[in-house]
Amino acid sequence: MSNALVLGAAGGIGRAVVARLLAEGTAVIALDQDPIVHQLPGVTAAFDGDATDTGLLARAVDAAPEPPSILVHALLSEHRAPLQDLAPEHWHRVLDVGLVSAWQAAAALVRRHPAGRPASVVLIGSVHAHAAAPGFAPYAVAKAGLGALARAAATEWGHLGVRTNVVEPGFVAVERNAHRWRDPEEQARIQAAYPLERLCSPQEVAEVVAFLAGPSSSYVNGVCLPVDGGALAVLPEVHLRPSDHA
Repeated sequence: MSNALVLGAAGGIGRAVVARLLAEGTAVIALDQDPIVHQLPGVTAAFDGDATDTGLLARAVDAAPEPPSILVHALLSEHRAPLQDLAPEHWHRVLDVGLVSAWQAAAALVRRHPAGRPASVVLIGSVHAHAAAPGFAPYAVAKAGLGALARAAATEWGHLGVRTNVVEPGFVAVERNAHRWRDPEEQARIQAAYPLERLCSPQEVAEVVAFLAGPSSSYVNGVCLPVDGGALAVLPEVHLRPSDHA
């Protein structure tokens, strides 16, 4: 049986990932700052606290019967403000949670990784790594950094059998942004920006995570895979309408 450590396990995407991995028989260690993580059904162990705490992270990694062969990093932090209004502490927190903790967790896995055994690190990025929105600079920088981290990790850890990849969702309908997709007008506006003309579910992201975590992607390493319904494929001057597909 494979062992997985999922960081951000109580979030919308994190929960879907936990459920998807459990469904295929993977033992899951769940970590999240929200104590509700202890209520996730089926997990082997659950920890609540700050994932940037190296001591907590070490306890979570060591909780599995054997070293985890799968790591999913689904953490994020935001501080929304214009660039000129940001303070250094805003950047530090967002980058610590969204980027540095991904390196910390992956490095902890590698240090415990038995030589020659396949392992997979899957980092949850965002389309914000490729296209900007006003007020999201620290978040976008953190997500863009995950791609660079994955490429560095692929280069340095590939010979150990450790693969590192990034999943980059577009807008995903989760509880954190429910105020937007539960508003019919706002939902219609968001859907119109995506060629598939619908919202992405967290389960759809989890399916891609499971693919990258498992043996079916055994030669995929160091890539950033958008799960965005084709949004990044659209030129900025194009305004999608139903008639565009006729």
